[in-house]
Amino acid sequence: MKYTSTASDAFAKHLSDKNEADGPKPTAAGTLLRCSDAQNCLRQRGFAAAKFPEAHSIDTNTLLAFSLGTSMHELLQESIGNVYDGEFEAVVDLSGSGVSLSGSADGVVEVDGETMLLEIKTMGAYPFKMAKESGLPKRQHVAQAALYAMGFPEVTKLWMVYLAKESGFRGHKAGEMLEFIIDLDEPTFEGLSPRQVAEGELENFRSVQNDLSNNMLPDAVVFDDNGVDMLVEKPPAYGSSKGQPWNCRYCRYQSICEACGPTEVTLETAKMHAVWLCEEEKV
Repeated sequence: MKYTSTASDAFAKHLSDKNEADGPKPTAAGTLLRCSDAQNCLRQRGFAAAKFPEAHSIDTNTLLAFSLGTSMHELLQESIGNVYDGEFEAVVDLSGSGVSLSGSADGVVEVDGETMLLEIKTMGAYPFKMAKESGLPKRQHVAQAALYAMGFPEVTKLWMVYLAKESGFRGHKAGEMLEFIIDLDEPTFEGLSPRQVAEGELENFRSVQNDLSNNMLPDAVVFDDNGVDMLVEKPPAYGSSKGQPWNCRYCRYQSICEACGPTEVTLETAKMHAVWLCEEEKV
């Protein structure tokens, strides 16, 4: 008997090839920016909007987690659609607000006589545990859902559904759910309502749009879980186990961002760094 990695190698190659073939997902309404980037780093939003190449590839475990999460998300969305009336994968275009911004809401659903904005998130063990203990959804997720809700005047509440895609040690089981119903004008985060959080995010997107229109890369500004902003002078390395802000450790533009410096970077300079670094990764 011998051990082999033949199936494992084939699996990894298939996931990598599929991810490369799929490429970056276009914005829902052909806009510059996407609602799902709410509360992401301003510079990361700029990289994505300007279609910069990613300097770091996604590992097999992460690709598998994405695939499992997508399958579970689609199954839950289909289940809700079989019971409740509504519009699913509803396109939202917020360009009328002066920001080229769009997204695709999981659903606009009628439940007990009320129109709710459905937002489903599949989650790993740790973030699901944190949401269960805090009794609150993540501000980032609420910001995204509230931006979608801006495109539907009839929506009065957010219906946030968290689905665990893996079990937690001595805790929840895979498939367990948390559900939150939040009024759009209910004070939820330090006295701010979901609507106010979304309005703040519109301003953040507007600043990214303005920077890009002036041929500048947005500054390297990240936001913590409370929405507090911070300029990143020296980002931790991509894939490292330690270092703050943690967002940088998972950003596939990390090395380009670090090479550019935190502020006052032209798009031309950033693109030169991107070409050099992406070529180095291929070697």
